[in-house]
Amino acid sequence: MSSFYSKLFAKLYDKFMVSFEEKIGKDRQRMLKNLTGNILDVGSGTGVNFAHFNTKVHVIAVEPSKPMLDKSVEKINGKNIELLNLDINDEKLHQTIKENSLDAIVSTLVLCTIQNPDLALENFKKWLKPNGKLIIIEHIHSDKKRKAIFENLLNPLWKIFAEGCNLNRHTDVLIKSKGFKPLEEHYFTIGLRIHKGIFVLDK
Repeated sequence: MSSFYSKLFAKLYDKFMVSFEEKIGKDRQRMLKNLTGNILDVGSGTGVNFAHFNTKVHVIAVEPSKPMLDKSVEKINGKNIELLNLDINDEKLHQTIKENSLDAIVSTLVLCTIQNPDLALENFKKWLKPNGKLIIIEHIHSDKKRKAIFENLLNPLWKIFAEGCNLNRHTDVLIKSKGFKPLEEHYFTIGLRIHKGIFVLDK
């Protein structure tokens, strides 16, 4: 993806997502406001989650897009948020995030874009403390046959437009296959099928 398009995407992202955020914003707030300790914000984008973190946590916000990361700076507002311009599967992250060091990992609308979500989830398992939490809001492949077919057909073009986002991943199944157990879990549809939940890793 060109640098020009990446900058344009970052500039327009928040406006493009306004109606979507109106539907999931309360979920973000409820799931994030009471987190404590050391937090990893995966694919932090333009900093949509930042407003919902309380002032007592230390957040490592990892984002591979420099334009998106730059746009997120204005949303830090004095909170203890460290920005890293890295892909979540970059080996360099292991120098910053030690095993069993995180109290929670937040992944909102991002596992759809990661090239190797299996590796990402394996890393999450290493980094989380015993009983550490994984907070998820993700869109997943539709459970309706016709819609699922449409998503499959649209996906190659959508990935280009949406900077690597995939419409047809069964992220909910993958998370559970890696040993994460839901403390709470819900599905709903707002154009796309949404899977949200708080998962605990039983080490």
